[in-house]
Amino acid sequence: EDPAALRSHFGSSLLASVVWVVVAILKSVPGIEQIQKDIAKVKAEFNYTEDKDLKGPDEKDRDTPDSRVPRSAWMNRLTGIRPFNSEAPVSLLKAKGFLTPPTLHYVRNHGLCPQLSWHTHRIDISGLVDRPMAFSMDELVRLPTVSVPVTLQRAGNRRKERNLIQKGIGFNWGCAAASTSIWTGVPLRALMKHVGIKSQEEGANWINFEGPTGEVPQGDTTYGASHARGAMMNPARPVMLAFMMNGELLHPDHGYPVRLLIPGYIGGRMIKWLTKISVTEEEGESHYHIFDNRVFPKHVTSKDEATKHKIWKDAACTINDRNMNSAIWAPAHCEKVSLSQSAYEVGGYAYNGAGRPIHRLEVTLNDGHTWRPAEIQRFERPNEFGMVYCWVHWTVDVPVRDLRNCFEFAVRCWDDSQNCQPERPTWNLMGMMNNPWFRVKVHDVPGANAIWFEHPTRVEPNLKHAWDKDRLHLTADGQLPSPGWQERLQRAYSAAFAPLPLEQQPLDGEAYNDKARFLRTETAQSGAAAAKKPPAPAAGIEISREAMSGDGSMGNVGLKVDGGVQCPHCRQRFGSERALQQHFKFTHDPNRHQED
Repeated sequence: EDPAALRSHFGSSLLASVVWVVVAILKSVPGIEQIQKDIAKVKAEFNYTEDKDLKGPDEKDRDTPDSRVPRSAWMNRLTGIRPFNSEAPVSLLKAKGFLTPPTLHYVRNHGLCPQLSWHTHRIDISGLVDRPMAFSMDELVRLPTVSVPVTLQRAGNRRKERNLIQKGIGFNWGCAAASTSIWTGVPLRALMKHVGIKSQEEGANWINFEGPTGEVPQGDTTYGASHARGAMMNPARPVMLAFMMNGELLHPDHGYPVRLLIPGYIGGRMIKWLTKISVTEEEGESHYHIFDNRVFPKHVTSKDEATKHKIWKDAACTINDRNMNSAIWAPAHCEKVSLSQSAYEVGGYAYNGAGRPIHRLEVTLNDGHTWRPAEIQRFERPNEFGMVYCWVHWTVDVPVRDLRNCFEFAVRCWDDSQNCQPERPTWNLMGMMNNPWFRVKVHDVPGANAIWFEHPTRVEPNLKHAWDKDRLHLTADGQLPSPGWQERLQRAYSAAFAPLPLEQQPLDGEAYNDKARFLRTETAQSGAAAAKKPPAPAAGIEISREAMSGDGSMGNVGLKVDGGVQCPHCRQRFGSERALQQHFKFTHDPNRHQED
């Protein structure tokens, strides 16, 4: 716990010495043998493996205050060296399966990782309680504990796809900002009863949580959240003060020595390095509780506008429970598949919020006209209240010839109330809760009897597929963007879903007032989309009949390709022009979208 002293004493054996300290702390936890034995059974059942590539601290953190923190070199750093905000390549999440090793679990830090000690850390509990207390870690772990598998997820998961439409606030998370671990801790419900939380009639309506002073750069330098008493004390949701992760002490990036864990909530509401708990009559006003994790209407296009219209504190914009989402991790970005292969197992993950189960998953190869059901792998049994808090994995076998004949394929999920993921994203300023169908594009490999796949966001740390460097248009620093996605997303989605520039937003009525300034009609959007001409066909493709009709409808146009015709909008292949006409009517016809 004192890196300098450990280095001077143990020299190159720093990692071994840290392990020795951790083992000593774990031995002080009452019942630790049984806790670890029970967790070991679950880990064995799901073939859990540690991050074997971990060598200790990452070289990127050398000569920084985070140099003591073990980190995987595989993690993709999304905001530079520090603060450490990262996600693993999604292919590694797939390889690890149900449970994620701590060093491959996504990380969201607002500043440097705090240096806290098990032996000196305290959790102060105050406010509307009968017995205000300050717990040491040794005192906390003597209380009854529970162990529960829970999936954590960033509210910004998949934000990069939305930023391709129009850049908002927030950096580019891919689809790997979701991870699952077995968390062990003291139930908050039991802790609050232990300190004698007062009744709601006495004003005990909100429970506030804070991290250490100096953790973050804004506000009072503490990261905090305020939660309704009813949600925190709900026996169906095992809210806890977690001090273990997958049978070991918390990793520093995940809140060592103790953090708040709220199953089903977004990660940004679960305070790491928990230091203070207070019970109040009114909702807390911690800076990050108010000015982060919000979904604003799409007409709010800047922080200043949100402030002017006083919607930062609007409860209707607050995010607590996560929404349903799914993603594809197989095939991987840039993966090649030979056309001689008979079938390919497409797969990915899905999760839901509020303890609601994923009901079904399905994949489409024709933009939603037909769907193929996926097989769902469930890892947890519902608790006694019927709640589940972990992701599911899914697979579906698809003939390679079907993949070859489609332009892209997509996945969506449903819950038990028949809610489903939306087809398209809806832009919001902070880029939160992005959950449209997850789409993967299909390309021919030039000069080979194979196809390759393109994800909407790139998560690999290095380019490893030199065979298509030219086709993929590497940037100056050798990084691999996702070519075509930005143009396609803007063309297909922006006219209907992204906000217009302020000066172009139509007025609502005759008076130019604040409300009118931020409103625009759907008719204006649809008209703008319909007025756009379709993109020109790619060079070298023959147009089989006359050009598109003047009203923007399909007419009788098809692009001749081997074995049929191709849609000039999305390049999907069809065996006949009749099939192409039907596809266009339900997918690209602007008149249909106006009616919708």
